Amino acid sequence: MKEEKYWILLSKKIAGEATAEELKQLQELINNNPAWKTIEGNLQELWSSKPRNTYHNRLQKKEDAYLLHINRLKEKATDFKEKNESADKTAFDLVQAKRPFYTRWITYVAAAAFIIFIIILYPLVGVTGKTNKVAATGSGNEITVNPGAKTKLRLPDGTHVWVNSDSKLSYSGTFKGPLREVYLEGEAYFDVVKDPARPFIVHTGGIDIRVLGTAFNVKAYKAESTIEATLIHGLIEVTKPDQPDAPKVILKPHEKLIFDKYAAESDKKTDQHIANGNFSQDEIKKPAITIAQIANNIADSAIIETSWVYNRLSFEDDKFDNIALKMERWFNVKITINNERIKSYKLTGSFENETIDEALKELQYLIAFSYRITGREIEINKK
Repeated sequence: MKEEKYWILLSKKIAGEATAEELKQLQELINNNPAWKTIEGNLQELWSSKPRNTYHNRLQKKEDAYLLHINRLKEKATDFKEKNESADKTAFDLVQAKRPFYTRWITYVAAAAFIIFIIILYPLVGVTGKTNKVAATGSGNEITVNPGAKTKLRLPDGTHVWVNSDSKLSYSGTFKGPLREVYLEGEAYFDVVKDPARPFIVHTGGIDIRVLGTAFNVKAYKAESTIEATLIHGLIEVTKPDQPDAPKVILKPHEKLIFDKYAAESDKKTDQHIANGNFSQDEIKKPAITIAQIANNIADSAIIETSWVYNRLSFEDDKFDNIALKMERWFNVKITINNERIKSYKLTGSFENETIDEALKELQYLIAFSYRITGREIEINKK
């Protein structure tokens, strides 16, 4: 991949380990992507002014350190088109590189680590490594993101929001009132600026999420039976607007709240039956809200619920029909599965830079099916 090759060659050039042929290849990549020239110049200048022996003292196992740094580079990946910010603040799109074959890459490792430092502390230097898909469209205080696209924006209070495909985010005013309120249909990741005097509230179709300053993901598509809120750090408070007297749910870091829309409707009917004296012991209430724990010993970029922010469509033990729904939004296609058994298969995996055809071919390694693509229509049948 061009992005992977660019970052490997750039790191080797900065470290002084690039061969003449590799320098030529790097120049060809820059010629085809002129925006990459700026980041190269800035990193080269900063690298030349930084002492490098610190990393030599720390890196005892060279290969392990190399993989660690490359993985961290990968964790910063994104290809979002950013709104209300200059283009040079978009982060990098990277993939994991192969293991080194000789130990002279120790300086190259330090260069990779230096680039990490730049990504974290110098966000104004960033440049995208690929062309964005269909841009999000918006009017006033409403942002609508088309299927197959993603976008990033900065709200008036400085809060950053990543909005996934087939989603709509709206907000009123300039956030100068006592509350900062947004309305979401679809999926978005929020990194909220802390302001205790003005709580931040995300309204969805079934729950409201109230925060002061934190990072969390919300998935609230109308077509799906659940609404999910995944907390990365901080605290969030979840309430049901149609039941203001119901207990509030406080979510802790690395917890996911799942709100079942159908169970919530069932709760209302059961409560009404009780009020009318028609309750039967056969009516067993399924909880509308459940809390699940997510792994807390992995990087944020490896969390299934937030992997889309890092340009990966990930799924774990998910039914094929649910995966197909995600693929429809991701690739902007319509998928019809003509076999109930295929729909029920549970799969684990991820897609990053695949086309829809490549993604389907990879799924065929896991289960047997045939498919036919006609424009943006895809038909899946039993093989």
